[in-house]
Amino acid sequence: MPSYKCKIAVNDGKIIERVIQSGSVNLIKKQIAEDGGFLVKAQRISGSTPFLSFFQKQRLKLKDFYSFNQEFLTLLRAGLPVVLAFDGIIEQQDKGFFSMILKNIRDDISEGESIPNAFEKYENIFSSLYIATLRSGEASGNMPDAIEEYLEYFERSRQIRQKIKAASVYPAILTICSIFVVAFLIIFVVPSITGTFVEAGAQLPFFTRILLQFSYFIRSYFWVISGGIIFTIWLVSFCLKTKQGKLLFDTHYLKIPFIGELSVIYSTALFTSSLSTVLRGGIPLNQALQISKGLISNSFMQAGIKNALLLIEQGEGFALALKKVDIFPGMALRMVAAGEEGGNLEKVLKDIAVFYEKDVAAKLSIITSTIEPVLMVLMGFVIGFIMLAMYMPIFQMAGTMG
Repeated sequence: MPSYKCKIAVNDGKIIERVIQSGSVNLIKKQIAEDGGFLVKAQRISGSTPFLSFFQKQRLKLKDFYSFNQEFLTLLRAGLPVVLAFDGIIEQQDKGFFSMILKNIRDDISEGESIPNAFEKYENIFSSLYIATLRSGEASGNMPDAIEEYLEYFERSRQIRQKIKAASVYPAILTICSIFVVAFLIIFVVPSITGTFVEAGAQLPFFTRILLQFSYFIRSYFWVISGGIIFTIWLVSFCLKTKQGKLLFDTHYLKIPFIGELSVIYSTALFTSSLSTVLRGGIPLNQALQISKGLISNSFMQAGIKNALLLIEQGEGFALALKKVDIFPGMALRMVAAGEEGGNLEKVLKDIAVFYEKDVAAKLSIITSTIEPVLMVLMGFVIGFIMLAMYMPIFQMAGTMG
């Protein structure tokens, strides 16, 4: 029989944790209700089936996830019961990973499991924000609106991620190709062209001698240099997997001119958008902050939100707590303070997200239009120097003969 780690609200308002063995979460709910308590959360910690263990390691395609929610929303709006809505969606799905997940969720719901609890069994596949959205929709009795709110957030975050990827693809390709071209010239072309002049004992120009020495060094210590690069990449990757290493990297990363600022405003847009989505579903602020914090990849900013959460739990205001940790732009903090005072924090957070999403798009456009010509000029200068250094002995010989 599987075990569940349960958070239970008892009569005096306290939250206690217990590990309970039961056949399903629904049975646990009934058992706790009979004892006068209320089940807040149940997480399966043992007794997983091989099927569940296998699929928890899989990744869900965003396209499939988005399509499912659109169909689910449409069917719920049409008045279909949840189980029938799942049946209709599963019939149209191709057999595979996601179809099996939906079938198991459908079976759990038909046996009396709540929608968020059924999805929470696959918490490694579905985000905590999505599960919290479903939970808020269940609590408010308006699941379609909760899903629609989440889809709006999903679409906004997807668009901004696509813009970042699109802005980084061309510079990355140009840089990699340029490195390979320069390496080919230095390792193969330079020695073959200038080797004749060296063997003839000709007096080579200064720039040619520099290039030859550099080429000789690269060819002589190629495997040492390659091993050093591979070791450095491995060491950096290993350090970034540690908590202290990632925190150190993320702290200094935010200080990089322009790039760090872009990272801050992107995280601000993502954080405020997700926080607005969760708060609109009626989730308490401290729990909403905990969920939204997990969506930010920068560990330094995550630590700042965690500190703000501690201040809020000690009685500090939301805007003042964010101001003290000093991780978000000043204008965002002022807007949060105005929204908190005016009692429309959810709307203000959404406005902040939209504003900074546009700001990210504008800055990405500037980066793209700036990096491309800079890379072209830089690579042109390097390749031009190599070509000039190779042909200077020919020009010198021609001048001497003349």
